[in-house]
Amino acid sequence: MRSFTRALFVFAVASLCFACGDDGAGGPDSGPPDAGPPDAAVPPAFRNPVDLADDQLALQALQLLGADVPDAERNCNVCHGLTRARLREWLSLSETSNDDCLTNLTVTSRDEAVPMVNCLRSNPGEVASPFSPAKLGYYATAAHLDWFEYLFMLAYPDSGADLYAEFTGRVLMPRGVHVPFDQGQFDIIAEWVARGLPMLDDYVPENPDPGDCTESITAAVATHVGAMETTGWRAVNADNGINMFGCAGASNPRQCLSTYPSSTATTYGEKWAEDLPSSVLRVLRENDYWSAYWTRSSADGRYVAHGGDSGAGGSSTIIDLQDNRLIGTSAFYDPGFFPDNSGFAFQGNRAFFCNQSILATEDFITLTTTSLEQGCISTTAVSLYQHLGAALGGGDYWTVDGQFTSDNGGHQPTFEDPACNFDGGADLDFVPLIHTGTNYQAGAVVSEPAPGEGDGVLSPSSELVVTRVAGAGGAQVGFRLREMTPTPSGGGYTIEAPVIGMYCETGGKPGFSFNERWMAIHHYVGPDDAVDLGFTGPSDPAFAPYLSQGASNIYLIDLLTGDKIRVTRMDPGQYALFPHFRADDWMYFLVRVEGVGTEYVVASDAALLAEGL
Repeated sequence: MRSFTRALFVFAVASLCFACGDDGAGGPDSGPPDAGPPDAAVPPAFRNPVDLADDQLALQALQLLGADVPDAERNCNVCHGLTRARLREWLSLSETSNDDCLTNLTVTSRDEAVPMVNCLRSNPGEVASPFSPAKLGYYATAAHLDWFEYLFMLAYPDSGADLYAEFTGRVLMPRGVHVPFDQGQFDIIAEWVARGLPMLDDYVPENPDPGDCTESITAAVATHVGAMETTGWRAVNADNGINMFGCAGASNPRQCLSTYPSSTATTYGEKWAEDLPSSVLRVLRENDYWSAYWTRSSADGRYVAHGGDSGAGGSSTIIDLQDNRLIGTSAFYDPGFFPDNSGFAFQGNRAFFCNQSILATEDFITLTTTSLEQGCISTTAVSLYQHLGAALGGGDYWTVDGQFTSDNGGHQPTFEDPACNFDGGADLDFVPLIHTGTNYQAGAVVSEPAPGEGDGVLSPSSELVVTRVAGAGGAQVGFRLREMTPTPSGGGYTIEAPVIGMYCETGGKPGFSFNERWMAIHHYVGPDDAVDLGFTGPSDPAFAPYLSQGASNIYLIDLLTGDKIRVTRMDPGQYALFPHFRADDWMYFLVRVEGVGTEYVVASDAALLAEGL
């Protein structure tokens, strides 16, 4: 499940076991208008009733899902904390699916089947919008079963097979190497859902409340930041002469990207940088398609990647800013780039790692388990929502993953930060990779317990990892900073990850600057933000549009002091999302405008300004 809110993924892929399009085959008007049902005139059963007492039913369903009960299987809990709040969230998604999408489980009419299929997209009115596990809840575990195949073939007799393959690729849960549930196993889960999750509280304990956040920044943070100033990837890449995109002729990093228009020149950007008058936001690209989940860029800033079909083919897109070129990929979401500009990763039905050099010559990257591009590998060792780093001095490349909450906000009004439904069994899974000279090779997973923590992010050097920390009811307490120290042992590694900082802020999955001084987050506007945005309070009539349209802003957090700097001031319905850094510490992020099909790739010099450059 990606998050079951990205997945669920609160969206694309990416969630019932639960980071997140249609390739154009079979839109709402495709297929013969009077096409009849498939050969099987009688639809297969969506689910079969199960005659078990509530306690037996609940236990068996929780065992299948992977909750913390005796004899549980390892399934959805690999990616998601199976807390009471999370399981009830998925119930709500399932009930909404019943009401809005799966409206007739004995459907035989194509006219009725077509809107049922399109309802399963993130944005039902957009044919190119990807299918989303969030539209199914627990029912995403049945995406591969006969009933859904019947529905797609009934709706689209000519193109249904391709469309159904796209659907299962994005939606089927649990993901990865897990064996999909058979009809009998799904019947148990569906029966438990139909009864409203009886006995849930009896089997699943409430997570302990960690209490109020206390900010703590140890001396180890200053020691690390001081070392990275001269030895981190920002300094190393500069010494290695990596050409930063848009910096030709610039004598200072802040002079880069000067040929791109400022945000004030765009239709929606009049207030994007209102509170940082000395900084600049550069609009690097205006996209006429909707992306899915997070956006990340290469260390040199040339390539920008995210989930979403741009028309270049496949289900994800890599933008070549230098050549103004779109590169399609067959992956789904969760792009990442190594900090030395050597390679990139994407998630499909498993994780793929490729040499970055292929992007200069390829217009489409085919990532499958049977047909890989030159210099690419696939691995099941790295799970969804991974983040990348690389050890300094020629050490291994690293990834981290663990429990997560998908975040695909701004496609519809979004009013709060992603939930932190991480449970007491959460851990951080670190995977070392080496480059053989041709491609990457994954090592054994090393797990470090991190109860109540998720959405882990590695710093570029892999020496820090930050997590979002769960509080009562799935609310976020803050961000916890750990030192990551691997030690070779028996052909693998052991890892120590002591806590060295706690930052009492809330927001989405963060990004580290390449000098490892800054952490960037996006935060969805809520009532508590009214005064910070210049209103008298949440009841101020002028603030009301934020409460109906939503918005999100970008913030910098100084790891040395904990000070927070707001970089944007978005208007209602405007979402600044997924901030991350390139090697010279220009920060890139995405802007979505709710209800408008246009998105912007934007760059900010805020971190450089804050450092006095």
